Amino acid sequence: MNQERREQIIKMVNENRMVKNSDLMERFDISIETVRRDLKFLEKLGYIQCVYGGAVIKGAGVNQADFKVNSAKNVQEKNAIGQAAAKLVDRGDTLYLEDGTTVMAMTQYLKDVVPITVVTNSLRIGMAMSGVLDCTVMLLGGQLQPGSLEMQGFQTEENLKMFNIDKAFIGATGITETHFTDNPTDTGYIRRRVINDSSQAIVLADHSKFGVRNALKFAAINELDIVVTDDGTPEKYVECLRNTGLEVVVAKVDRKV
Repeated sequence: MNQERREQIIKMVNENRMVKNSDLMERFDISIETVRRDLKFLEKLGYIQCVYGGAVIKGAGVNQADFKVNSAKNVQEKNAIGQAAAKLVDRGDTLYLEDGTTVMAMTQYLKDVVPITVVTNSLRIGMAMSGVLDCTVMLLGGQLQPGSLEMQGFQTEENLKMFNIDKAFIGATGITETHFTDNPTDTGYIRRRVINDSSQAIVLADHSKFGVRNALKFAAINELDIVVTDDGTPEKYVECLRNTGLEVVVAKVDRKV
């Protein structure tokens, strides 16, 4: 019976790219302990990758090739968002910078607001900020993920607890009227802790992310403080966010460049 259930779990993950613990408990009428044993067993065999709250298809994280492809999309918008986001930073701030192409675009403008401290679990972000004078880079420890170049695991979360984060800058691949959404990754629990523990949590997202509903709802709209987007975002989404009390910064994009 265990074998049959585990085969069905593999099928579910392959079809949906992810599966939640709660869904498995309900479908198979099993305990959370049994779910975790099944997922760990399948992970050891290389069929899936365990993440916070469930599992994803093996290799579901953003790899180097995906990052380069995403970096080439909406470049002007990302640069405008990054510049606007940097203006939210005060000298002396301790920032958390999440891995992502729009947050990466922001790094080029942070040299104008030093001194700052940057905390990150991303090697890419750490390298980008390492050459900025008067910027202290704190790279969280943990297990390095070869594809995404991010640190994850118990040590990563424990390291994060040591810092008082003034402003956290994170990305989102989808924003609906009620939630920020993303694809399941193995570092989702880090994002949740950052949102909960930082003084301000700020999402950077270009216009293409609005109206997109991904598999994972990582935060309700009212759990974040600020959204920075570009002027290509439909006004109905901007007004919807503002009506919830969320501050929305709209960056003007010079599309003649």
